[in-house]
Amino acid sequence: MSNKIGRNEPCPCGSGKKYKNCHARIAAQEAAAAHAHEGAIGRAVSWLAQFHRKAFTVAVETEIGETMFEVLGDNEAVADALQRMDAELWEQVQLNFTEWLLAEGDIQVKGDSTRVSDLLLGDSGPLLEVAQRAWLEQLAQRPLRLYDVTEVVPDQGLTLCDALRHDEPPVVVSERAGSRAARVGMQIGARLMAVAGGHQLSGAIYPFSTGAGRALQAALRERGQDEPVQDADDDSVLRGGMVIMEHWLAQYLKPQTLPELIDSSTGEALHFTTDHYEVRDWDALAAALAAQGDVQGGRERGWSRLVEGDDGLTRSLAVITPEAGDQRVGVMYRTVGLAERGRAWFDALAGNSVEFKLRELSDPKGMLAKMAPRDRPPASALPEDIDPATLSEALSQFVRKSYARWADEPIPALGDQTPRQAMATEAGLERVKGLLRSYADGEADAAERDRRAPIDYQFLWDSLGLQRV
Repeated sequence: MSNKIGRNEPCPCGSGKKYKNCHARIAAQEAAAAHAHEGAIGRAVSWLAQFHRKAFTVAVETEIGETMFEVLGDNEAVADALQRMDAELWEQVQLNFTEWLLAEGDIQVKGDSTRVSDLLLGDSGPLLEVAQRAWLEQLAQRPLRLYDVTEVVPDQGLTLCDALRHDEPPVVVSERAGSRAARVGMQIGARLMAVAGGHQLSGAIYPFSTGAGRALQAALRERGQDEPVQDADDDSVLRGGMVIMEHWLAQYLKPQTLPELIDSSTGEALHFTTDHYEVRDWDALAAALAAQGDVQGGRERGWSRLVEGDDGLTRSLAVITPEAGDQRVGVMYRTVGLAERGRAWFDALAGNSVEFKLRELSDPKGMLAKMAPRDRPPASALPEDIDPATLSEALSQFVRKSYARWADEPIPALGDQTPRQAMATEAGLERVKGLLRSYADGEADAAERDRRAPIDYQFLWDSLGLQRV
């Protein structure tokens, strides 16, 4: 029987608090120097391999298999996925699941299920240095959580914010290796470990793509994982960690489900709709379009019907394009609703100069899902002879207009607060800065691809009275 104190048991100090909220936390904070614990995981794994090899191996393999089954729902699919998994991913899976076993898992010892951390820290466990023992003790107390990366200093560290608890303060993490691969704006699953002078990641990292991270965030909220960490019971902590592991594996094992694409100006599902017409009289059609105050363009490059929205942005209601052969014209709309309303407008305007032939519907989700990598747009779709300075100036003006009210618009990544509201707290301020840094990073990539100068987002920092860091 283990003498280890349970996280939810009364603390033996007599404070009346649960152990996890009292001396377990104090012990975690009293970590040794940042690198004094090195070798703790390796020593623990070596000891398990020597004295509990079969039970340890079975436990890791079983946990991997059961998690994959939760993702795929079929044993044959699991076997096929294991067969196709490349060496790099398999190595990361083994590393992550081994650490999970050391922190929270059980193995069978003489017919009884025993928590691995109890074995490692018990009287018969491996010979450990003081700092190594403290690291393993802390590992068993630290939950696996989802974090937003809000700042990256290469070869030094990261700034992380809890993705579910927007009132939790940001944490600066010393992480040399992880800082080389991380990008501002991404999300990771990790255990934060206290060390002298700050924090480190435990070792296992679960990186998520943008879509997968947001889907995981929603799934965790549905399971009540947005409650304060100190109030969560052991089962809740365990469930949250398992959901993170399942979603991490799902990125590699299952095709990504594309989100529902919504047109921002109408709130309707994005569903490209094109009405094709045979043109009987090009001069009459061009004259009719030229007479419309909300239509711009000409026969050579086509026309656009424009409207200014309540937000001050100008958007296209319809794009009218001459088609190959110079005998037809296509009128394209972003949604079916716009197409229904637009056809009545265009038919009345064009009159006998055109004859309707057919309507074509294109589902953007289906188009994206079917695109092979070689069919995707090139790194830059801009013409070779476009003037970079002119392009940068045009884009800069567009961005400034688009973001004119940014500081006072609710943003989902900020918990539906406006940037100005969010920055009232330490955690919110770091999230706002993280958003601004992610805009700059994304713009730098786009500018390099398009061979132009990057747009300067300093005006957004200035709108909030923030110093750019």
